[in-house]
Amino acid sequence: MRVEKEIRVNIAGKDRTIVSDDDYLKHIKRGFEPEMVALYRSLLKRGDVVLDVGANIGCTAIVFSELAQMVHAFEPSRTTCNFLRRNIAGAGLTNVAIHDVGLGAVSGEFPLTFNPSNRSGGFVSNQLRAGAGHVIETISLRTADEMVKALNIPKVDFIKIDVEGFERDVLMGAKGLIAAHQPVVVLELNHWCLNAFQRISIPDFFDLLRSLFPVVLAVDGESFMNLHDESESYTVMYQHILHMKFPNVVAAFDAAALDRFYAAYQHGAPRSGVRAKLKKWMVRFSNTWVGR
Repeated sequence: MRVEKEIRVNIAGKDRTIVSDDDYLKHIKRGFEPEMVALYRSLLKRGDVVLDVGANIGCTAIVFSELAQMVHAFEPSRTTCNFLRRNIAGAGLTNVAIHDVGLGAVSGEFPLTFNPSNRSGGFVSNQLRAGAGHVIETISLRTADEMVKALNIPKVDFIKIDVEGFERDVLMGAKGLIAAHQPVVVLELNHWCLNAFQRISIPDFFDLLRSLFPVVLAVDGESFMNLHDESESYTVMYQHILHMKFPNVVAAFDAAALDRFYAAYQHGAPRSGVRAKLKKWMVRFSNTWVGR
């Protein structure tokens, strides 16, 4: 049994007490993902309703609680969800609803695998089983379309998806609400997770995103490139697969919804300083969860 730890973390400008039993706390002790917080600030509005898909121990849900009206946090791991509940309660938040289910393309029971030292690396292991030393939990998945209806959520303005390669399944189960509500979506891009865990190639994943959203932008630091542009899409694929650049994607239906994003981010290749910083962070984080 791993030992619980409690630290004070600056999250979106406020110090919060966060508890967990993994090494993820080491990576946020100097502040929770400032680049992601800046990205969310450029996209969210105070009256927004957010789906936080892959909420982990709650840091992102805390960010969203400060920026939006209502947050629905989805975390399927029973043990991780316990920390999520404690961290949200400890922060005294009343606009975060916690749901101990995951979102996917179909409803059912699935295995979830993670390294005990890094809960945030948990992946749905229906295609691949990890080696010895990993924890496997049975989780429940529902489609986002089902959950929005069951929870009587009147609108969805923003969706964050960080599910270690399971992004395609989440999107496939959310086609109805995406078409009806036309939310802004931010999702993690990680070719290792997509390929190893779900056997999805980056070109196929980009094709799916382009089929769902008129606006699809790959983000690296303070820069972005347009995935609907053939040349820029090629550049993103090359840079991401070989160098782990462009770790996030912003998708939307209307460029006007991204006005503040366009004002804060530059179109084109990332600056060298930002590149080095991101590469260092990605390598350090990847080394944590791949295994010891």
